[in-house]
Amino acid sequence: MQSGFYGVYRVGHISLDWPLITSLVERWQPETHTFHLPIREMTVTLQDVAMILGLHIHGPPITGTCDIDWSLLCSELLGVVPPPSQIRRSSISARWLREQFSYPPTGVDDVILQRYAHAFILALLGGALFTNKTGTHVQLCYLPLLRDFIEISHYSWGSAVLAYLYRELCRVSLDSATEISGPITLLQVFRHNYLL
Repeated sequence: MQSGFYGVYRVGHISLDWPLITSLVERWQPETHTFHLPIREMTVTLQDVAMILGLHIHGPPITGTCDIDWSLLCSELLGVVPPPSQIRRSSISARWLREQFSYPPTGVDDVILQRYAHAFILALLGGALFTNKTGTHVQLCYLPLLRDFIEISHYSWGSAVLAYLYRELCRVSLDSATEISGPITLLQVFRHNYLL
């Protein structure tokens, strides 16, 4: 809870209703960032993100660089250097991350628990909020932000998640893409909470 991601964790894994997601994507208007529905226009707002996922919507923006020695950073914050085959450009294999950090051993010290927490939050960010289309890799660019759990709880993660959702909806609606990524769980929960 200290890091500010408990709400995302609490939503958990839900089965996605792809016909519902597809119908929302088809109704997305990139010019106004709204869903054009037969009864009215609607959109996901920052307040929705805060209410559904429990993420902060005020605070410093999520910024950083991808020009980092990822092996060194993983050694520092995860306590292990992934094999080169598990790092692709600025992302790490989600499977490797899960296998290495599935459950912390019993009786470990706070440093080891923090490493597991870093890995868990990184997997949560890459697997639920900032997903890519394949879902096989997690972006490492968020890892430097996880150094201080108190500090990351003040960042405006909700703004970053909403911007990513809008970007993905616009990309899919304009490019006639066949797949969407991003915080799709947020979109589905929004639909069930506000449109029923």
